[in-house]
Amino acid sequence: MKSNEIILEDFANPAHSWNALNDPVMGGQSSSTVSIKGGLGIFEGEVVDVSFLQAPGFITMRGEGDYADVSSCDTFRLTARASEPYEGYRISFGIKTVPGNRFARGFKANFLSPVGTDMVDIDIPFRDFTVRWDDKTGDPVKTCQEDEAYCPDIDTLKNMKSISIWGEGVDGKIKLEIDSIKAVGCTGKVSNPAPAPFTTIGGDSQGSATLSPLFLFGVASAAFFGAIMKGLFTSISHNYSSVNKSNNINPAAV
Repeated sequence: MKSNEIILEDFANPAHSWNALNDPVMGGQSSSTVSIKGGLGIFEGEVVDVSFLQAPGFITMRGEGDYADVSSCDTFRLTARASEPYEGYRISFGIKTVPGNRFARGFKANFLSPVGTDMVDIDIPFRDFTVRWDDKTGDPVKTCQEDEAYCPDIDTLKNMKSISIWGEGVDGKIKLEIDSIKAVGCTGKVSNPAPAPFTTIGGDSQGSATLSPLFLFGVASAAFFGAIMKGLFTSISHNYSSVNKSNNINPAAV
């Protein structure tokens, strides 16, 4: 991993559960599947019109949970490849909503994925995302450039909580294979939320600590010395308390 990037998801070792959510929840007929195979997240399906809206619906690939802090970064990066040409790709993150939004939550931006066999880096600056987007089409109503109030906020960037890849507002079939999701253009300390490995002392790292005899002797000696000091302190305290009682002394006033 480069020093100026932070991994949000690596599908070779995914940290989140990814699922499909499609427009049948609102009466549409679009469909999609989400799977993880061969170290890739695979998003495949078709967007069709929602009859009562007379407009294309949506399909999504959604991953929820805690994400790394990317508040020091300036760009969202998707490393992916597409098997079908499609012009309705969007990506969103977060759960924030603002007045004027009905169902829309989070910050959303459009992106294009070239068709081919090679993985490509698709970079989307955070300034291209907006929280004020249209519920029906996914198109921006007011952009971050037009009003900074709709730009991604620090709290959301510290933990996105939800990331979704969309096919929305354009009819058509899609197949997107994703290698990883990152934030790039990061400054300062880069930290990913990964479990800390076991620390070994005097041994090899095998998932458990191996303690040297010298270390164990030191621990035992410290415990023995601590017990002696505790007994001595208890004895002194008892004697001091007895003296106080015989002379009617309030320790708090001494």
